[in-house]
Amino acid sequence: MMGSVESMELRAVEQAKISCAKKHFCVISGDAVRYDVVDSYEALRQLVMSF
Repeated sequence: MMGSVESMELRAVEQAKISCAKKHFCVISGDAVRYDVVDSYEALRQLVMSF
């Protein structure tokens, strides 16, 4: 199935939200909060275990 123009726009919107969230958490917490994006439970697990 091919992506539509709407799905490409959604990806741009999602990327903008992610970028804003990263900046937001950096400003309000410095290094105290780590904001990251994962696409699976395994990726989240690996990220958490790396601390």
